[in-house]
Amino acid sequence: MPIRIRIYLLLAALAALIVGGTVGYRLLEGWSWFDGLYMTVITLATIGYGEVHPLTTAGRAFTLVLIVFGVAVFGFVISTLTQSLIESEFANRFGRRKVFKSIDQLKQHYILCGAGKVGMRIIEEMKRKAVDFVVIERDEDVAEKLLTQGHLVLIGDATDETVLQGARVEHALALITAASSDPENVYISLTARGMNPNLYIVSRATDLYAEKQLVRAGANRVISPTIIASHRMAQAALSPAVADFIELTTMTESLDLSFEQILISAGSRLDGVKLKDSSIRSEHNAIIVSITPQEGAMVFNPDGEYQLKAGDLLIAIGTHAGMSQLAKIAGA
Repeated sequence: MPIRIRIYLLLAALAALIVGGTVGYRLLEGWSWFDGLYMTVITLATIGYGEVHPLTTAGRAFTLVLIVFGVAVFGFVISTLTQSLIESEFANRFGRRKVFKSIDQLKQHYILCGAGKVGMRIIEEMKRKAVDFVVIERDEDVAEKLLTQGHLVLIGDATDETVLQGARVEHALALITAASSDPENVYISLTARGMNPNLYIVSRATDLYAEKQLVRAGANRVISPTIIASHRMAQAALSPAVADFIELTTMTESLDLSFEQILISAGSRLDGVKLKDSSIRSEHNAIIVSITPQEGAMVFNPDGEYQLKAGDLLIAIGTHAGMSQLAKIAGA
């Protein structure tokens, strides 16, 4: 039985003893309710102040029974609370030590600042993508919930440089600021950019006018949930089929289809191969939507004569298995 339930049951038993003792003295001795309550409490607490009024033989027998049950219940309450404290401290020390040890080993990982409504959805997506990430959250209740779910969490203020250091921002690949306050997101972006010039920063903007400040603070991308929501609502009304397709490919798992970005590495079998000869579509069921060369503008819907090169960033759509295989070939 969980310790919390045991504590509740024992407290209920203690309350029942107090009520039973008060009623017992009222019925056996004819005392007032307050005198009965007072006598019950000092008896259960074994204080020994003496009898409120002289007791009859029946009253003394009742007191003996009350003492026996009271000592037993108090003993169980104390032992259960002690056990709970010890187990909590043990789990707190060794559990957090394991968490900090895991964070110390992170490299090329993602940092999420803020686990509110937006942050929770980001966590779900990170988990689905199976990437390494650590969450910075100041609300202890929210942080503890995430810790019990097995996530790496730092309890603290993401605007604090030492907290960002604890999340190994110097070794991170990207940082997401999902706080509900624009000034807080600006300060986090500014601090993180100063600690890691190569960090890719994605910031949330609650106010539409905060985008410029976030970019100046070092954010690479600024996302406004308000703009995205309004655009999707308009699209759902004006072009429902398009909206359904985008939702199926980007926000649900009911369709085995996803968009991915894939970087072609030097030495890959795709390096130097024309798109029509790459067998990307025939072997991996993937369609290349666009290609961004290492130097140059994005090429949308490239034709078969396009020659793939190391450093090209492919935006592809296909099945999850096909995307996984394509990523392996491009990185080999």
